[in-house]
Amino acid sequence: MEHPFLQLIIASVLLVAGVTDLRSSKIPNWLTISAMASGLFSHSLLNGLSGLLFSAKGLGLGFALFILLYVRGGMGAGDVKLLAAVGSFIGAEAVLSAGLMAMLLGGLYAIAMMISLNGLRAGMKQIGTLLTYCMLVPGSTRTLTPAKAQPRLRYALVIGLGTLMSQWMEAPVFHLLSSMAH
Repeated sequence: MEHPFLQLIIASVLLVAGVTDLRSSKIPNWLTISAMASGLFSHSLLNGLSGLLFSAKGLGLGFALFILLYVRGGMGAGDVKLLAAVGSFIGAEAVLSAGLMAMLLGGLYAIAMMISLNGLRAGMKQIGTLLTYCMLVPGSTRTLTPAKAQPRLRYALVIGLGTLMSQWMEAPVFHLLSSMAH
């Protein structure tokens, strides 16, 4: 996604998603669905059928990366649709990188949230209990703590940061800096 106009659109979508998620714990369908359509349309307009396929593959992979987390209760449907929308702009390869970066950042965010809410000692104990329980009973994190007792993570911010970080890491400047470090 080299086109500056597309970069501006996805940055705007991520900004609006982050703000609405912070304010209401929701990412509106009008935003995610229109962003998906914009990604598909824009790439089709710029590159014809190959652009449409590029965008559709990114949308599909973005959706696939987070749908299991949604089914398991780890995030909301808006988060899934937001990563799909991101994929429609940046394509399959880049959305894989962005999704993995968002998952990593999301894990760190969840750990920080547990420590912030419960203190260091209790937070670390809760993390240990959660990890042990997940290993013994895979897929059953929903039963460990009632959903109403769990803090709501604002994942749109994490998706936005993961997308920006992964895009920056793919930028020629990053490759130049990393080659200079070696």
